[in-house]
Amino acid sequence: MTQPENAAQADMARLVAEINANPNNWQAYADLVAVLVATENLIEAEDLALKSLGLFQANDEALQNLLYATGNVYYVAGDYQRANDFFGKITDLAILHDATVMQAQGWYAQNQFQKALVYALTAVEQQPEDTGAQVLLGNIWLGLQHESKAAEAFDAAIHVDPMNFEANFGRGVVATAKGDQDNQWLATAQMIDLQRYQSQAQRLDEIVQLLSGSRLDGESD
Repeated sequence: MTQPENAAQADMARLVAEINANPNNWQAYADLVAVLVATENLIEAEDLALKSLGLFQANDEALQNLLYATGNVYYVAGDYQRANDFFGKITDLAILHDATVMQAQGWYAQNQFQKALVYALTAVEQQPEDTGAQVLLGNIWLGLQHESKAAEAFDAAIHVDPMNFEANFGRGVVATAKGDQDNQWLATAQMIDLQRYQSQAQRLDEIVQLLSGSRLDGESD
């Protein structure tokens, strides 16, 4: 057993002990669900998450956080529709932004870009400084083949975090599709993480071909 596996087992044992000692400790339930998800024990995570929702129906703070935990189980399992059903029930302002981002990611993962756009725009409006949300918005605009809108979102993320790999990579994709092969953004992405850049080279080629094709068809902005 590796060191991370040992640590996860220790976390599970500690959290189970906390739940046994205090069955009203909803945070321990949420944390245990998260550990089970992280260790890919998704069936156990689902069982515990659904059980915990029943246990804490009368505690709104607990319920809201456990709805998020349950949504995350289904998101990781690839059941994005069911995940969004749970994320969509969240009203607690403390986690509403995160839930909105997750809904955007869920629709994006299904290539439902128009639906994803609604949630991504909301997420960016909620927290404009969230670079992850801005990058997601940029990728959604790429999926919709709106290059200028994508560039704006990536630029917003770079303004907050100039060394953000995904933002520079995405902005570089837009520039490459417009004919600027040796642009500053891809150079920055390579400098930040060369191995990651190389692993995404195929994605770069695919997106550029898609955008270039749409421009030839007269559909791109």
